Amino acid sequence: MMHTDMNPLLDDVESQVLDLANQAIGHQVNGEPRQAAQHWARAIALADTGMDEDEIRYWLRSGLAEALYQLGDDDACIAAAREARAWCLQQQTPLASLLLGQSLFRRGHAEAALDALREAQSMIGSRFFEAIDSEHRDGIAQLMAQTRAA
Repeated sequence: MMHTDMNPLLDDVESQVLDLANQAIGHQVNGEPRQAAQHWARAIALADTGMDEDEIRYWLRSGLAEALYQLGDDDACIAAAREARAWCLQQQTPLASLLLGQSLFRRGHAEAALDALREAQSMIGSRFFEAIDSEHRDGIAQLMAQTRAA
């Protein structure tokens, strides 16, 4: 995933991006999604200009999507999760699909949410509903049961 080039400029950019990402993770762990989102966004901007071929850009977007979801900014979360989704699927990481599905559900786009929620469920398995926000768990379970029965 990370470049091992002998390019000192790239190494410097990569170091700055990782530092910002680590700060973002720290803010998320401490329940500070607004600060986390700011650090993720700065890391993305830096990575997009200095590491345009690096897959880390998709991982950064999944982190941003999580912070935006926690902030309730569903439109921005949906955009970030969609950018990270294909890469996350390749990595068998359910985060982007899980956040995308929940944000779409929260915005009232239940049908659109189903594809992403089913993707996440296929990766998570039996613990899927534990990964869903408790406030949406029953509604999502009901939606998924209805579409299975139809």
